[in-house]
Amino acid sequence: MDEATDGLRLIPLGGLGEFGLNALVMEWSGHRLLIDAGILFAGADQPGVDCIVPDYAYLQTPGTLHGMLLTHGHEDHIGSLAFALQACPAPVYGSRLTLGFARRRLRDRGVTGADLRTLVPGQPVELGPFRIHPIRVAHSVIDSLALAIETPAGTVMVSGDFKLGLDEPEEQRTDVEALAAWGDRGVLALLSDSTNAEVEGTTPGEGAVVPAFEEALARTRGKLLVSCFATSVPRIQRVADLARRQGRRVGFVGRRMADNAEVARELGALRLPEGELVPLYAVADADPAKLCLFVSGSQGEPLSALAAIARGEHPEIGVGPGDTVVLSARAIPGNERAVSRLISNLLRTGCEVIHPGVAKVHVSGHGSREDAVELLRLVRPKYLVPVHGEYRMLARHARLAAEAGLGAERVLLIEDGEVLAISADGARRVGRVEAGRVPLDRASGDEVEDIVLRDRRALAADGIVVPIVVVERGSGRACGVPQIVTRGFVDDGQRPELLAEASRALLSAVDAHPADERGDAALVRERLRQEMKRFFRRRTQRRPMVIPVVMEI
Repeated sequence: MDEATDGLRLIPLGGLGEFGLNALVMEWSGHRLLIDAGILFAGADQPGVDCIVPDYAYLQTPGTLHGMLLTHGHEDHIGSLAFALQACPAPVYGSRLTLGFARRRLRDRGVTGADLRTLVPGQPVELGPFRIHPIRVAHSVIDSLALAIETPAGTVMVSGDFKLGLDEPEEQRTDVEALAAWGDRGVLALLSDSTNAEVEGTTPGEGAVVPAFEEALARTRGKLLVSCFATSVPRIQRVADLARRQGRRVGFVGRRMADNAEVARELGALRLPEGELVPLYAVADADPAKLCLFVSGSQGEPLSALAAIARGEHPEIGVGPGDTVVLSARAIPGNERAVSRLISNLLRTGCEVIHPGVAKVHVSGHGSREDAVELLRLVRPKYLVPVHGEYRMLARHARLAAEAGLGAERVLLIEDGEVLAISADGARRVGRVEAGRVPLDRASGDEVEDIVLRDRRALAADGIVVPIVVVERGSGRACGVPQIVTRGFVDDGQRPELLAEASRALLSAVDAHPADERGDAALVRERLRQEMKRFFRRRTQRRPMVIPVVMEI
């Protein structure tokens, strides 16, 4: 790379055009940093997919990766770390709690021996030509960081996920003095969180949820179940403290929730006395009025603990009249239908359900429009690069910056795979790199190939048809009437005339084959598959998957 021409290069492998999948490469003359390594939660159009990770092939191209920097411990920023390390091993840097969560995720993926190094606000780290300065920021998970990165081209500020949080305790609020100090020194580019660029005002602190939880606890006669993100340690602490004052014992339900609580307690980030915790096996025998349980599954994930409870399928925990379930999280874009279904299933049990649509039981961890403008005012960058969010959020952030007085030529909108070269002399797009998505199978955790996912979508949309034809060995003539088995296509009992017609079409297709081709079973199967596809497309306007079976006797 010609550094005089291209300067510093910013290469998003994910996170610019979707809600999640955050991963960005910062590069100077072949020297690289990876900032975050997140996942994207799968949508309804990806059957059997657990989550999606970035394609890290670019990390394997010639160059030196000096380190992977984690801004905070949410899954959309650390969930694909194992895959990044597999593509290109390098030291991993993050705060104590972030590394604690990351260590558990790596263990889940069978990765051991990773080189994890702690970042401490105010203590810079030298990595090749880069000098990294961690800065404390407020977010829904504590120990979150912004990063001021000194490069040969100038200083780049990465906000991470943030809000100002000026009403938070001092150790949890954004260090605005440090941000302003960097603004005084001069910042070449600010990469700023765009998640709430469409939300007016400023984002309140975690204390805003306390009144709603106090009311929920006061009127709940039975169990109180709280479902939030398993990394939301400040919220868990506040609600647990309220529950303990009422004499309720606290428990954690769901593997991710229990794991994260254990990590946070080990590191002193979550302060709960051992004697006031209730193990899962003891919940059934405990007084419901003395329980407050934190349960994973706020996004309606079908395999989560809360979804099992809502369906009455959890082995230890049920809910009913007198119990209250609080969904203390907003639905991630794309999960709205799953969350709505979860709420309906819970209400059918007779319990009360409180969610952000009816009470102030959730506050965002992301700064709203006024927070974003204040960050711009503090940092005063030469260029702004909106990051973290769907394209509409990035575009709204760009417009917001223009309204705040930053010239349109100084706001740089890019998407996944686009390479942005930036220096004191200017900024421009200089090409693209591969920035694909790798879906992971829900059962095995392995990559789901495109052809497999395409087949799953086809099966989900149009079903499957299995024509069974018996032919005479040697002559290839059909014996008897072909049978047709369908699944997810048509009900055999409701459309007998359609399947009978299809059976006759099969016989005609077998008889139409030249005699010298009838002995080739593979050729016969392919001809029958094509005939059935044409038949059903013509008669039903649907395209089921057709798998012919040819049996010789």
